[in-house]
Amino acid sequence: MPEVKGLIGIRPKDNDIAKEFAAPPYDVITYGTKLQTVLSSRKNLVHIHLRPKEEGEEIYNNAKKALKKFRDEGILIEDNEPCYYIYEQEWEGGERIGVICAVEVSDYQEGKIIRHEKTFDDKVTDRLNLRKATGYQMGNILGVVEDKSGELLTLLNNIASSQQPIFNFVCNFEGSSDMEGSINKIYRVPQASEEGKKIPNLLLNENIYIADGHHRYHASLKLGQKFTMMYISPSGSAKIQPYGRVIGNVDEEKLANLPHAISNDFDIKGHDKFEVPEKHSFIFYFKDKILKITIKPEVLEEAKNNPLKMLDASILQNRILFPYLGLSTENIKDKRYFDYFPGNQVGLARMKELVDKGDKYQFAVSLAAVDFNELKAVADKGIEDPQIVMPQKSTYFWPKLLSGIILYKFELK
Repeated sequence: MPEVKGLIGIRPKDNDIAKEFAAPPYDVITYGTKLQTVLSSRKNLVHIHLRPKEEGEEIYNNAKKALKKFRDEGILIEDNEPCYYIYEQEWEGGERIGVICAVEVSDYQEGKIIRHEKTFDDKVTDRLNLRKATGYQMGNILGVVEDKSGELLTLLNNIASSQQPIFNFVCNFEGSSDMEGSINKIYRVPQASEEGKKIPNLLLNENIYIADGHHRYHASLKLGQKFTMMYISPSGSAKIQPYGRVIGNVDEEKLANLPHAISNDFDIKGHDKFEVPEKHSFIFYFKDKILKITIKPEVLEEAKNNPLKMLDASILQNRILFPYLGLSTENIKDKRYFDYFPGNQVGLARMKELVDKGDKYQFAVSLAAVDFNELKAVADKGIEDPQIVMPQKSTYFWPKLLSGIILYKFELK
């Protein structure tokens, strides 16, 4: 387990300011969208961590100026006592709790911080430059620990039930974000307090699995930070959500022939509802029909000793989409071919709508959620062999963590 300690940095002055200042992660905000417009109209973190490209070489210097302005105006205040920040999120149908802390940065091969996705240097350049200019880390990395005993989850829940939060607000992004309406509660726990001393002790024997924010951690590694800001959630709380997809630009003849092409490996039946299936089954939604496609037990048995091949996302890609529809890994992040939605009612309805519209996507696929043990099994294999990673877009953690709760003043090695 990497060393864990309290954070030192700056944070919003009070609850009203926190509600206005906090923002979704920078990588889910796009220029020209309603969300970016809404945030830009406020005294919001977006003025620091999402600078317009038109600013050219001044982009990071201007971010530094924006940060200074917020501090000079008293929007952000110093919080120089090392603290843990318990972050509890509630939304319709669920909740999640974890602790924001400073985590020792170590190379992946050490097996302390374990990834399940590939990382690319070119994707961290912007974050590196922003951190160099400001001296602060803005966004969180979502890490999960196994917490077999349940003691960490119990401690975090006890803190949340016995203390008054320093922030307690409902996200209001004027309908421009899927985080709309989620409740965010933050509890400040000084490192020197009784509860603060218990937190690192409960993490002594735990490795951390990066669930979301792989490139934010990679930026910490490339920059040479001693510690990085991370939100650590017990596996009993950090639930992975189902992640469906809509697919287009597929050859119509290949698509029509798909049921016959895969019939040796899969059982195929008509289905009456587009929903999240059980593991190792897929619900395919077309304009004129719904199919339930289930891998045959004898085919699945062949992969039982390979956790990567047992993943439903791997089965879907490597046994259906890639060999029979001509799709490839290069298409996965190209919206001409794929788009992705959570497997909740809103996401399923949106996928159906896009397929029924028919101008871009030909069908949708609903998959069961990955569970933590599956993620852990693949990630552990990847410690020795970095080429072993989960397929892209395998996991979905929702809601995202808000940025701007605390800005971490990091040190370099």
